Amino acid sequence: MECPKCRAENRDDSKFCGDCGAPLGEGAGAGAGPEAASLTKILEAPLRVLETGAVIAGKYKIV
Repeated sequence: MECPKCRAENRDDSKFCGDCGAPLGEGAGAGAGPEAASLTKILEAPLRVLETGAVIAGKYKIV
């Protein structure tokens, strides 16, 4: 099976390319649906600003 990204030859039972790691098989590559490789989603958490004198975990003090 040829990798759609780097064109390297891979075994027919491979799920990912041995050279570049791209997903192989049905639905891989451009136009793939949600059942293909998924993207990692990152949740943004608000930045907590520590003030001088704040105590963390009951034993670390910000100076």
